[in-house]
Amino acid sequence: TVQRALVVNFTDPTAAEGIYLVANRRKAAGRTLLEDYDQPGVTLAVSPGTPQEALAQRLFPKARLLRTEGDPLQSVVRGAAHATLLPTLAPQLAVRTAPDTLFLPRALPLSGASAAMALRKGDPDFLNFLNSWLRIRREDGWLEQRAVYWSDPKRSAR
Repeated sequence: TVQRALVVNFTDPTAAEGIYLVANRRKAAGRTLLEDYDQPGVTLAVSPGTPQEALAQRLFPKARLLRTEGDPLQSVVRGAAHATLLPTLAPQLAVRTAPDTLFLPRALPLSGASAAMALRKGDPDFLNFLNSWLRIRREDGWLEQRAVYWSDPKRSAR
């Protein structure tokens, strides 16, 4: 936030997380446009009090929100909801957990946020070092590999 940037310095982004629409193949068959999900009779699973809930209310005001305390993606897998808004670095990995059941209606995120490292103000040399390191790691593919690794649902299930 701007308020945090007044207190600390941020590096260049380390990752960009998106909020993606992930849908149930059977229940949302033929729904490929955003307006297909902003309809009465469409149910979107969200966790209450999250940015995903606020985004769903803003983008899909006609849809019914199913507020779940558990993982909203499981409501989609079970067919209790047409879709969910999933924050992730790698949405294709979430779809791979149930490829016969889940799909991405669109490849682009509905919204996104960048992550960065924060460090105290007054050390421009260290900030420059970190930004150089990030640039090198982005160019050699290491940052993308880490994003995929940390987004893999199979890894977290171990």
